[in-house]
Amino acid sequence: MSYTKELLQQTYSLSVEDIDATLTASGLPFDQPEYSDEEIQSRFDVIRQLIKLGKTYKQAAAHFQRQQKKSVEKAEFPPMNILEMLTHINLEYGIGLELTEAIEIMAACGLSPNQKEYRQLECDRFLEACDLIKEQGLTYKDVAAHFGINNNGTNPDSNAQYLTDQITNVAVTSEAGLAHLVDQVTEKRAEHVSGLVNQMYLKNVISKLASSQDEIKSFYAGLEERILDQIEGKSPIKAIMQGQWQITPLPSFSEKPMLLPDASESDTNTD
Repeated sequence: MSYTKELLQQTYSLSVEDIDATLTASGLPFDQPEYSDEEIQSRFDVIRQLIKLGKTYKQAAAHFQRQQKKSVEKAEFPPMNILEMLTHINLEYGIGLELTEAIEIMAACGLSPNQKEYRQLECDRFLEACDLIKEQGLTYKDVAAHFGINNNGTNPDSNAQYLTDQITNVAVTSEAGLAHLVDQVTEKRAEHVSGLVNQMYLKNVISKLASSQDEIKSFYAGLEERILDQIEGKSPIKAIMQGQWQITPLPSFSEKPMLLPDASESDTNTD
């Protein structure tokens, strides 16, 4: 069966303005000639139910869009902690929550605010509870009844305090870790300071030397002259060249003449 706008007016006893507003909120064009049973049941009727619950057309449209988006999400997202879950719901569905308010909603739908992470089914449960309270105006007691939760004996304030303490501890631990990291890094870098000072000193020395080559040449030329003068005054080579070495005298001989044998002695011996 298909529906025209005139048939919808008769079936639901609505004005043309209400028919157009309902069709627009459900994502259907209001100038379409006919609408199928599936379109009316899955879209038009959903908006009319929300309107009966006291929603405005704008609120009903926002709720319907969130439900549509949720129904087409097939890939399961990874587990999230409570802060990540609140951020996800705010970005994807436009529902902004304070932390204490989120804890109360969790208690109403049977979730513990003390969990480290929440899986998709738990996030979907929490999202449904948020929609019932924030969009449809149900009380926490009504939501608890909807999920079959008995909250007798629970204390939302204690849950909020527990979660606050946990977040505080995590923050303090993170800051302590950051301070330790900064201290370690700066200590390691400080080990290179002495070498850095030496390198910078040598760099500046080399720079100064390079910029005063003429002065350096003059300095070393004068230094060379002074060194040669001192060496010249003490050099044995110079003394040799000037004949200042003392000549060692030869050993002296006796001036007494050597006696020759007598002639008579010579004759006697010959006889």
